[in-house]
Amino acid sequence: MSAGGWSAEQVAEALIRSGELALYLIDGEGRTAFANAEALRLLGYDEPAALIGRPSHETIHYKRPDGAPFPAAECPLLAVRLQGRGDRRDRDWWVRRDGSMLPVSYHAAPISTATGPGVAVMFRDLTATLRAEDERRRHEVEQALLAEVRASRARIVEAADAERRRLVRDIHDGAQQHLVQAVISLQLARGAAGPGDAGPAPLIDEALEATRRATAELRELAAGIHPAILVHRGLAAAVRGVTARSRPPVELDVVEARFPPSVESTAYFVVAEALTNVSKYAEASRARVRVAVEGDDLVVEVRDDGRGGADPARGTGLRGLRDRLEALGGGLAVGDAEPRGTLVRARLPLTPAGGPGPAAT
Repeated sequence: MSAGGWSAEQVAEALIRSGELALYLIDGEGRTAFANAEALRLLGYDEPAALIGRPSHETIHYKRPDGAPFPAAECPLLAVRLQGRGDRRDRDWWVRRDGSMLPVSYHAAPISTATGPGVAVMFRDLTATLRAEDERRRHEVEQALLAEVRASRARIVEAADAERRRLVRDIHDGAQQHLVQAVISLQLARGAAGPGDAGPAPLIDEALEATRRATAELRELAAGIHPAILVHRGLAAAVRGVTARSRPPVELDVVEARFPPSVESTAYFVVAEALTNVSKYAEASRARVRVAVEGDDLVVEVRDDGRGGADPARGTGLRGLRDRLEALGGGLAVGDAEPRGTLVRARLPLTPAGGPGPAAT
C-alpha cells in the first residue's frame, strides 16, 4: 500500500527519523536493538553505542519511582515479547542514564527480529504533563484552603456580630433597666422629700442626675457596640439615624431592603467610620452616602467634598473595616473623589464568603 506515492516503509522511516516520535526496539534476546535520536535524548544518551546491545530491562526498567527493584518477571515490555500481545500504558516510569526517572506513556507491539520475537515501543515524555497536573492539584488545594480560610473568617465575623447583639440585649435588659428603675425610685424619693426640704433633696437631685447621665452613656455604649435600630428596623433606618447627627450635612441614597446580619452591620460600620473621619479631618461642607445593590454585591459609598488625601494606612478604623470586609469576601477602596474630596467605597457579597472575590474599585 502507498500514500501519495510513498511506501509504508518510507512513511515509517520518515516518522522514525523525524525526531517527533521516540522509538525503542528490543530484540529476541531482550536487548536494546535500536533507539532513534528522540529516544536517546529522552533517555539521556549522547550516542547509540552506549545503549544498543545492553539488556533492556536492566538498563531502562530495573527500578520503580521510589527506588524499589522492579523484577524482570513483572516487566510489561518483556511480557509483550514473550506473550506476543501488544500493550499500552498511559503512565510508566523508565530509568535515564543518570539514574533519574522518566515518566512515559507508550504503545508496545510485538515484532519479528533476526534473534526471535522482539518489541517495538513508541513512547512519549510525560514530564510536562505531570508537572501541569501537579500544578493544577496544588492550585486546587490552595484554592480549597483559601476558601476554608475565608469561610472561617466569615464565621468569626458572624459570631462576633451575634455576640455584639447578645451583649446589647443584656445591657438593655439588665444594667439599663436597673438604671431606669433607679431613676424612677429617685424621682419618687425626690417627690416625697418636698420642694422645701433641704436635707436629702440635694443629694437625691445629684444622684438622679448621675443616674440619668449613666443611662445616657450606657445607651450610647450599646449603640456603639451594635445599634438596636439596625437589628429591628434594618440598615436604611440605622444609616438615617447615624447621619441625622452628622456634621457636615449628609445626602442619602440608601436601598430600602433587609440583608444578612453580618452584611448590615459591616455596611453600617463603614458608614459610621467614614462619616466620623469626614467630621474630624475632611474640612468638608457636605457628604453623600450611597448604599445600593449591584449584581450580587451590596456597595457602600461615602463621598465628601473636603480636602482629600485620605490614607487608610494611618488609621486603625479603616484598617479594621478592611479586614472585616475581606473576611466576608468583600473589599474596601479609599481614594480621592472628583472634582475634590474623598471617596470610601466598600463592596460586600450578598452570598456567603467561601471563595476569592475581586477587590473593591
